[in-house]
Amino acid sequence: MSALEIVLVSLLGALIIFVAIYLFVVHTNAINRLEIFEEVNKNAKPGKIVFLGDSLTDFFPIQDFFPGVKIYNRGIAGDTTKDILKRIDNVVALQPRKLFLQIGTNDLAKASSPRKIINNVKKIVSTFKKEVLNIEIICLSLYPVSHTKKFLSPLIVGLRTNKKIQKTNELLVELCAAEGLKYLDFYTLLKDKKGRLDRHYTVEGLHISGKGYAVIAKALQSHL
Repeated sequence: MSALEIVLVSLLGALIIFVAIYLFVVHTNAINRLEIFEEVNKNAKPGKIVFLGDSLTDFFPIQDFFPGVKIYNRGIAGDTTKDILKRIDNVVALQPRKLFLQIGTNDLAKASSPRKIINNVKKIVSTFKKEVLNIEIICLSLYPVSHTKKFLSPLIVGLRTNKKIQKTNELLVELCAAEGLKYLDFYTLLKDKKGRLDRHYTVEGLHISGKGYAVIAKALQSHL
């Protein structure tokens, strides 16, 4: 085996280990978050605001940006639309007056089509409309991504492309119009001149930096 082959095999092995550890951490975090939610729900007051989604919600320090407003963050890193449907009863139990929903980027990472994503979002919306009286549902667009970080971006961004994200957002706009929901466009707010997630707003091309969340929080303020 040549030196180059040894290096390539070593890199492949390291990548496999990295992916395995990442999946383990995501799975463990999801279980832990669900257990926390179950405990918090025991003393939670109905009629509050809930943010529901994946890591983009999970990592958003919403309550810190809005200390005067009671907000329940129900984001779990790694979640897809299917995962939300599986745990939706836990969120319905909060009986929120307002729900901010953003989900779908991890579906794209798993090669799901924009149409399938929106079909599942419709199921999520229908469940809340049925189970929570007079709820206001606000759908957040998916954020753009960027592949500018040469090493991290391919690993983290994966199969997500801005073309698929834009298509998903277009279908989400149609769904919101049909269901009478408010749609907030953060894709346009966070993109750079080339249509990518602005480097000032991201950690590695997918997740949002502190500066990015500050921009998002400012745009959300009038909708709380």
